[in-house]
Amino acid sequence: MTNENTLDDRTIKLISIPLLGLLVPNLSGLITNHLYSYPELLACYAYFILIALLVWQGNVWFMYFIKKKYTWSYRQYYKIVISLFLVNIVYSGTLSMLLLHCWKMFARETYSQNVPLVNTSLIIIIAACFITNIYEILFLNKEMEHSLSREQQLNIAKAQAELEALKNQIDPHFIFNSLNTLSFLITRDPQNARLYNDTLANVYRYILSNKERDMVLLREEIEFISNYFYLLKIRFGEAISMAIEITDLSSEDFLIPPISMQALVENAIKHNEFNDKSPLIISVSISSNYVIIKNIINPKNYPNPTSKIGLGNLDHRYKLLTKRNIIIENNFKSFSVKLPIIKF
Repeated sequence: MTNENTLDDRTIKLISIPLLGLLVPNLSGLITNHLYSYPELLACYAYFILIALLVWQGNVWFMYFIKKKYTWSYRQYYKIVISLFLVNIVYSGTLSMLLLHCWKMFARETYSQNVPLVNTSLIIIIAACFITNIYEILFLNKEMEHSLSREQQLNIAKAQAELEALKNQIDPHFIFNSLNTLSFLITRDPQNARLYNDTLANVYRYILSNKERDMVLLREEIEFISNYFYLLKIRFGEAISMAIEITDLSSEDFLIPPISMQALVENAIKHNEFNDKSPLIISVSISSNYVIIKNIINPKNYPNPTSKIGLGNLDHRYKLLTKRNIIIENNFKSFSVKLPIIKF
């Protein structure tokens, strides 16, 4: 079983430990193969493989212990490395010399000095240091991958939280304006108040059904903004008008964040002076993968205070969803906003 603090090294152990048990005694001159029968030779190499296993597994255990003791950081890195190599030398050297001396007591070797034992122990120590270095590199790579993955997950979670916060800001803003309008109609025009209420229910149903969605068909959003503008038309009459220059064919091939056009229409209503003789005209069109919402500027004498939800909110949503910004153009005669649309 593995987790973020362990490595799945079963395959490399299965190959490397028997290989070391076979190669090291021959490279160091520890064993003279022809002095032994096949069963004896098999028993000797099984013993050497056992030594390799104990050295390997012991060093891995110490590695996990030291890395658990020291919280990894660039400052602690040298402490970890020095501790590991000291453990390699002391543990590997002591264990290998002790076990090899035990083997020599029953072996058929006739060398008078312990040079082969020392050479074998040195080779084991060097191999243990080399293996530890490989493990350390693998650990660092794994920790870096884990850190990057965690950072990406945190960024995604942060973006999703920001997006949900922005979406949740839209609803209260929309409800506030709608209820003000309904309150006005109930007292001034009860007959149209009921029509307004029914249309408002349809509009808000769209908001609720698409609240969890990041993108909708442009056709659906245009249908929504048409219904929304109808609510405004009930209140303002001939003082406002909207021309939608988008065909069903073109809108069928594009996606757009839901309830994004509503903020721009609301923004135009909020910041411009208009009446029956000088109506506010809003146009909606497509050009170069943008939906363009445009209106003639006729600023109010007494501008309404801004809640800072509108354009900043919309631009932030677009950056989170599409990695693109909205484009605002203001030449003091007309005001337009270009909303990027995604072709699918």
